[in-house]
Amino acid sequence: MSRHIVLAALLALAAGCSIGDRWDGVPNRWQREKQSFQPGATTQADVLARLGPPSQVLALGERTVFYYLLEHERSETLNLILYSQTKAHARYDRAIFFFDREGRLAEFATSAIPLLMEEEKAEEGGG
Repeated sequence: MSRHIVLAALLALAAGCSIGDRWDGVPNRWQREKQSFQPGATTQADVLARLGPPSQVLALGERTVFYYLLEHERSETLNLILYSQTKAHARYDRAIFFFDREGRLAEFATSAIPLLMEEEKAEEGGG
């Protein structure tokens, strides 16, 4: 009988759950700064000064593209002896800037719904 109790206790200790929270990419300053970007007037240097280095720089014909990305992934894992299950949910916040050959902003777009990092949630009273 005591062996069964010890075995059950060991099995219970071997099982577990975990929750993960991962942020990857660059801070999404573009959400606060997007009103200051003006096609035809804003330069590559202006965007770099306000947002820092992009996640990617692409050459697209005679255009240069700055691509900014912030990713948030939340995961929940259940670990049992013979079975493991993970549920993950990823969300993205993006900005893309197209510059002409003179380095002037031609057009840009940002995610409609921004991701709020924990510090921003606290500032807005939501966390």
